[in-house]
Amino acid sequence: MNRENRPWPPLIVAERVPRSVKWRDALLTLAMWAFFAALLDIEFQLLFGPHLERLGFGPFDTNANWLLFFERLMPFVLTAAALGAMLVIISLRTLHRRRRALLLPQPAPLAAAEEARRAGLDEATLIAARERPIVIVHIDPDGRHRIETRQG
Repeated sequence: MNRENRPWPPLIVAERVPRSVKWRDALLTLAMWAFFAALLDIEFQLLFGPHLERLGFGPFDTNANWLLFFERLMPFVLTAAALGAMLVIISLRTLHRRRRALLLPQPAPLAAAEEARRAGLDEATLIAARERPIVIVHIDPDGRHRIETRQG
């Protein structure tokens, strides 16, 4: 399929995925689900162990050392809090800068002669191109502009 006939939007799609990649993806997914289930099992035992023992699901070691648990967790909580605070501060600064920028006056538009000079065109060509609904601008390797008008 050549470049001009590709469908939009340009998606990257593997037409033939190797069997080893499919097996690798399936095994990694299965391993991660097993790891997630083990984590949930530990959490359920820790939080619901006493209730599960009363219901007869077996003995659970639920004598958790909560102080040690929170002590070990505290660096992660502080890191998350610091990142959240930084996000809020930077967002507020961005809103402040945006509000200040919106209060500034609009810059004066370029005169047609100045804009034509910068583009390497004559003023009449630029004004004629602005009046057309559809134009195609070609930029030459030397930086000069050519304008092609289309019927619209």
